[in-house]
Amino acid sequence: MIGTWLRELGPRDEDAVAHSVLPPPRLAEFVTRVGAGPSGWAVELGRAMTVHITEEIPELALDGIAQELRRGCEAVALGLVAALSEQRDFAVADVPEVFLGTAEVVSRGVGMEHMLRAIHVGHAFAVHEVLDACERLLPVDERFTAMRRVCELMLAVVDELTADMAREFGQVQQAWLASAAAARMEVVQSVLHGDPVPLDRAARVLGYDLTRQHLAVVAWADDPTPVWSGRLEEAAVDLLRAAGCTSTLVVPVGDRRVWAWGSGVRRPPVLPANGTPRPGPGVRIAAGLAAPSLDGFRDSHHQALEAARVGMMSHGQPSGARRLFDYGELDLVAMLSYRIGPAREFVRRELGGLAGPGESTATVRTTLKCYLDEERSLNGAAERLHVARNTVAYRVQRAEQLRGREIGVRRMQLQAALTLVEELGEAVLSPDPTPS
Repeated sequence: MIGTWLRELGPRDEDAVAHSVLPPPRLAEFVTRVGAGPSGWAVELGRAMTVHITEEIPELALDGIAQELRRGCEAVALGLVAALSEQRDFAVADVPEVFLGTAEVVSRGVGMEHMLRAIHVGHAFAVHEVLDACERLLPVDERFTAMRRVCELMLAVVDELTADMAREFGQVQQAWLASAAAARMEVVQSVLHGDPVPLDRAARVLGYDLTRQHLAVVAWADDPTPVWSGRLEEAAVDLLRAAGCTSTLVVPVGDRRVWAWGSGVRRPPVLPANGTPRPGPGVRIAAGLAAPSLDGFRDSHHQALEAARVGMMSHGQPSGARRLFDYGELDLVAMLSYRIGPAREFVRRELGGLAGPGESTATVRTTLKCYLDEERSLNGAAERLHVARNTVAYRVQRAEQLRGREIGVRRMQLQAALTLVEELGEAVLSPDPTPS
């Protein structure tokens, strides 16, 4: 009975499966098991679960952790749908992505109680959504039996997941506490939190002078490519050396991310103009702005985290083309997208029909953004886009029709909204992630 109505589930966004954060082979396995419609619905559920959990448990909304949480929630949501579809040879805990974020959580000092609470908060949210689907899709006389079975299956999943998470967390925490990286992270976290730290002790533990000019970077593994952690450290150090740093500090944060700082004595470090050296496949790097002393150590790091957050959402260049995200270039996008919900509302409000779906609308948006960047020069935009001048003029006119206002009205806001769309794409164009 359950399997029958589950096949009727479908996402609000027909491209939901394409927005999955899981490796394509993993997603393909689920689609084969339960179908494209239920898989897309589960992808949306995983995204909505992440939003709900991070709102309820702010400790898990930290950079890096939130992204790993999204992968875990999506894997759990897909696993729940598979379990409800009576896939008896499948267990949620068998999906590696469920536990990918454990190492980062441990290294950041987030307690196990938050992880266990996240499981129960996510479970309550998922139960509500699945029962709501039962009510919508099942005849009245079948609902009670189906809902009881749903609750039994989902409770069994939570019990298994809780036990496995506790065991995984304990093993990772034990290994972390025995490592030298734990001592360095303790000092780094104290500095970042603004706690009083004797500079001589910090220098001894870190092997790094905190009184110099600092440039911070964050390197992370780009999904779904598996990356050896040593490659992340190597990529971060290579970039810092190219920026003129004579001393570096690298701190692993879990298995898929590193924080790093570089410093110079005579002058502030400066990123190479062309972004070289270019990180290898599967590696992305975000960089802050160079600044002096303890405040510079903190500020540059927070900027690098913001650039990394943008980089994880970015679709601004074809896959694999962009590997370096410089806060100096992305500061406006970072500030405007600090809270993605209000950013999404801002984009819809400023663009109107220009925020609509479809390739033709996207082409009009791109043309309008180029036209504004070229100070409203039809010739300049035509040259950059390699199209005729009249084509640019037509698309600009079409943009005004779609927007419902002339482009001179709130031009600064219009250009900011177009910049957000250019960099973040579906993250600011897609509807609210709550499934229906």
